[in-house]
Amino acid sequence: MTTPSAGELTVSGASVRHLYDLYLSDRLRVNRRYQRKLVWNMEEKQRLVDSLLENLPVPLFFMASTESTDGAIELELIDGMQRLNAIFSFIENEFSTNGAYFNLASLGSSATRVAQISKVQQREPIIPEGVCARFLDYTLALSVFHPKEDASVSEVFRRINSGGRRLSRQNIRQAGTLSPLADLVRVISSRIRGDISPGDAVAFRVMPQLSITNRGLDYGVQVDDIFWVREDLLQPTEVRESADEQLVLDIIADFLMDPLTETSTRMRDQYYGYTSIDHEHPTTPSYTEINSAIEAYDPRVVEDHFMHVYDIVRSILAQDSSTFASLVNCATESGSRRCFHATFLAIYELTYKEGMRLSSPRTAWGHLSGIGSLMTATALPMHDDDWQPAPKRRTVDAIKGILRNAFEMREAAAHNLGRYGWASQLEKLMGNAIVEQQSFDCKQGFLRLDTSRQFDEKAFTKICRTITAIANTGPRVTGYVAVGIADNEQHAEKVKELDSVQSERFRGFHVVGIEREAPLVSKSLNDYWMWLCQLLKSSGLDPDLAGRVTAESKLVNYRGRMVALLHVSSGTQPYFFENTLLERSGSETLVVEQNDYFRVFQRFTTAPR
Repeated sequence: MTTPSAGELTVSGASVRHLYDLYLSDRLRVNRRYQRKLVWNMEEKQRLVDSLLENLPVPLFFMASTESTDGAIELELIDGMQRLNAIFSFIENEFSTNGAYFNLASLGSSATRVAQISKVQQREPIIPEGVCARFLDYTLALSVFHPKEDASVSEVFRRINSGGRRLSRQNIRQAGTLSPLADLVRVISSRIRGDISPGDAVAFRVMPQLSITNRGLDYGVQVDDIFWVREDLLQPTEVRESADEQLVLDIIADFLMDPLTETSTRMRDQYYGYTSIDHEHPTTPSYTEINSAIEAYDPRVVEDHFMHVYDIVRSILAQDSSTFASLVNCATESGSRRCFHATFLAIYELTYKEGMRLSSPRTAWGHLSGIGSLMTATALPMHDDDWQPAPKRRTVDAIKGILRNAFEMREAAAHNLGRYGWASQLEKLMGNAIVEQQSFDCKQGFLRLDTSRQFDEKAFTKICRTITAIANTGPRVTGYVAVGIADNEQHAEKVKELDSVQSERFRGFHVVGIEREAPLVSKSLNDYWMWLCQLLKSSGLDPDLAGRVTAESKLVNYRGRMVALLHVSSGTQPYFFENTLLERSGSETLVVEQNDYFRVFQRFTTAPR
């Protein structure tokens, strides 16, 4: 058989069973640089499944053939992600059709594998096995593209989805541009929503965990918990159409463009170099200017500054149960969004342009109360478009003046332990851990969860072993062990029973903090932290590793709960803990047998320098 050349398109058929096997093997991939979220509701999924069960034709699936790091051929979904998710989630008993569920027994030898990988259990009543077998044998039409480069895949996706009303304008902007701005908007928006992943390319199998809940379905991110919805700034349907990414784009633009430019559809399109479906190479002056500014600023710095300001805003809003919209009391939802935009920019300028830091969240909350009703229509538009630079600047300056006495001048290089600015980073780590667990672990605390409340030597040793194993992953690896986070409901409930502490939840994690433990050992929180650092230094950890961990770790304030975030960075060679070589495999810490030492040491000797 002739190997397809780069740029060639092949058309073939594949059974549902074959594609599901690829799915279970993580050989079906999704690139989050341009793919949207899973958005179909249950009724849409059921209609598609009914078509297959009745042997009716369904549209062609478009994929790109790519090669993994180990040389295996993978298929990257370009068009058909919603439909394929509907098919696979039906197989996995996520929903029924005509009141009955897919019969897992029809998978034959794969049924055990499905139960192990996807944790699926048979629900009842059951569709007859013969009907399900025919469903698995249904042939889907595939068009497979063999791309020359990533940019060509993105361009194909944009062209497919630019027609009709299939994608919002912001979705099309994101899909059609590979640029520092597009990457920055996507990453920041994902961090705020909570659907962050360690990299752009992810297994299709984990996409439900990285998508937003829809009517009748239980995806990974609860839509009502998303910041924009919780603060009454966007409706759930608007978040699904990426209106949150458009708001993030507007704020980033005002971070970077000096003087301020207008906020409008025209400027958004220009920043992305997006003009029409036929547009190939974005060259607008605004595209060049904003992307050059990001590169000069450093994308990581822009992201860090944005998330720091986001944490400051959240610390202000935490002073009361009111939403941002009700706090500022604008006449319209659009006005509330523009007021948020101006407030965010005002705090950014106070923090990074004037060298100040928030000193009194309560004072800031009081100053923001009712400010929306004070702004005139000319300063704060009641819609999302055409906000001109002059009234925008007046609004930002006015809010800066209102908030200024809630801020104080920041001493040089000051960084208070547990102050504002790390909550979003902790959320990023927890979100990533849902997909990739190898470099992250969490424990509820250092004390035993029983009536003795004694220091848990066994748990402490396990933490040290985990630190060592993470450091042995390879050179230039960074990982974290977060102490003060329960990874299951039972431990969180036990903390509540023993310490009267209600956990703060995030994506299945239960943040309980360690400040509750300090009084139990007759220490202040600061003394308790210093004592724990000394214990790490005197443990069985390698002295070099222990020194770095204690120097780089910190206490993080997460909604009033103090989490010990132990930072792990690898060295130039593997470390032993109490004469034992350890490594991570998923969420487990394993002992490396002596006859296998070479494999671990080779990671450090063969890595590129």
